[in-house]
Amino acid sequence: MRRSPLRGCNAQSSKEMCGHNPPEVANATFKALAYKNGTILNCECKRGFRRTKELVYMACSENSWSSSCQCTSNSHRNSRKQVTPKPEDQKERSTTEMQNSTPSVHQGNLPGHCGEPPPWEHEDTKRIYHFVVGQRVHYECIQGYKALQRGPATSICKLICGKKGWTQPQLTCVHEREYHQFLASEESQGSRDPFPESESETSCPITTTDFQLLTEAATTMETFILTTEYQIAVASCVFLLISILLLSGLTWQRRWKKSRRSI
Repeated sequence: MRRSPLRGCNAQSSKEMCGHNPPEVANATFKALAYKNGTILNCECKRGFRRTKELVYMACSENSWSSSCQCTSNSHRNSRKQVTPKPEDQKERSTTEMQNSTPSVHQGNLPGHCGEPPPWEHEDTKRIYHFVVGQRVHYECIQGYKALQRGPATSICKLICGKKGWTQPQLTCVHEREYHQFLASEESQGSRDPFPESESETSCPITTTDFQLLTEAATTMETFILTTEYQIAVASCVFLLISILLLSGLTWQRRWKKSRRSI
């Protein structure tokens, strides 16, 4: 079980964390061209190696990474042997360092961001990042697949309807053999856009709880209207009854006076 690096962060920085990874797109991978300040990278090692100095993670702070991860062998004997790496290991490591250190046009030019973290010896093959709000990642189709891009092939961690989440990239990757068929199908459909622009960013879906609240509010309003109408009807009946009694009383009084005069 991998140890979470978020325990070492303060409460304020943990509130800015996205909490989960960017959305997965079939037959596509994502990569950050620059890392926003506050991003955390786990110091993961290959099997048979462990972290040195209990350094659990490195963090992007003030446009640079706070420290460098290091791995050492679980065996002291193997550790001594690995002080002088083999020529093929040196070649492989230098190639990896060259690939990771290749600067991007977006790296180093954005304030509040860091470039790609430097590699370390015996690093695990997969890097585990913990991104913060405002981070942007870019998607590309894997080899053998082509993109049917209908919008931005990016995902941004942001506050959506008061909750932290990732926007959905508008990218579909299809196999090269089927690419022309999908393209012809897209052209035959005309200008129909199945991915409305910024829908996932601006509109807030009505949840079950919200629907229940709206239903209860509508029921309460309807009950209030019915109650009001009932009260008006009752009041009208009472007023009509009183009016009839008054008219009857006045009529009886006139007849009584008239009968006394005639006597």
